[in-house]
Amino acid sequence: MKKFLKVIKYTFISLLSMVFAFFLYFFISNRLFLESEKEDNIAYLKNNNARIDETLDESFFNADFYQSKVFLLGEVHGFADNQKLDKELLFFLNRKLGVKYYIAEMDSGTAKKLNEFLNSSQKEKAKLKEVVLAIGNRIPQQSSQELFDKWNDIYDYNKTLNDSLKITVIGLDKNFDDESSLPRDSAMFINFEQIVKQKKLENEKFYGLFGYFHTLQTKIENGKETFASNLKKAGIKTSSLVSYTLDSDMYLPKNPQFPTPEDEKVDWYNADGPLQVVKGINDLKALSKPNTLTLFKLNSPNSPYYKSQNLIQVKSRVFGENMVPVNGTNTCDYFQYVFLLRNSKALTKLK
Repeated sequence: MKKFLKVIKYTFISLLSMVFAFFLYFFISNRLFLESEKEDNIAYLKNNNARIDETLDESFFNADFYQSKVFLLGEVHGFADNQKLDKELLFFLNRKLGVKYYIAEMDSGTAKKLNEFLNSSQKEKAKLKEVVLAIGNRIPQQSSQELFDKWNDIYDYNKTLNDSLKITVIGLDKNFDDESSLPRDSAMFINFEQIVKQKKLENEKFYGLFGYFHTLQTKIENGKETFASNLKKAGIKTSSLVSYTLDSDMYLPKNPQFPTPEDEKVDWYNADGPLQVVKGINDLKALSKPNTLTLFKLNSPNSPYYKSQNLIQVKSRVFGENMVPVNGTNTCDYFQYVFLLRNSKALTKLK
């Protein structure tokens, strides 16, 4: 009996040691990938960042930005502050450049219902709720009360505009009955080109919120072309702004693929880990404060991000794929601006 208990004891100690070694490796590996702060990056970013309180400062963006035809905001789905940011960017571009076409990661049928809501003489909240639930069929982490509130606010804003500036939604995603083998990003690009031609929108500018991957202007190693890379290859001038988070909660609605906390939110998918790590994020962290939203410009003259791949190298531990940039490319080949969201709350279930 004593011999058996001794075996159990040593087996338990061995298993505990293995678990400890795994987590120690996990921690050290993350720290090494993230890297320490770099003086050159910090010196540059000190002069190329702006804290976002209520509105965006138009002087922060350079002339090259305003000459773009397409503006894309890339997010990791599930963080509440991205919905606020999306709304403010749309309003900013509408006021500054007259951007009125909102391109969206949704099918044409859902976009049609959303436009019916925006154009109705009285606010039909039941129709908007229907739209938000429909979006959940494709992007469960985006279907939320905050998404509902955002479009409710956009409705109010739209009512203050002249007809020539009113916002219209264009759905670019594949319809659910589309059985073609065409990759999703390629389909969105083809749909964009066709709609521009059909509606004679060649002289218009466009803005939209998409999942992070779709907004990368150069494909990653072993990756497919993205919506933004297709735009770039077609000579359509595009500005990509991506969003990263620190110390924030992500909405993770219940699903059969993996266990979900009872409150449907998790805090382990931020840019500094533990399950996703972004190389160079510590430089941005050093120049921001808790409970803030800070915008960083990466493409000013003499930017170190023209010579490095920091902020585009992303390691995913469990969910998603690693982002490995192609040899010979730099960060600005993929995106030009980064929003850092600190202490964002998670999206919440639609009431």
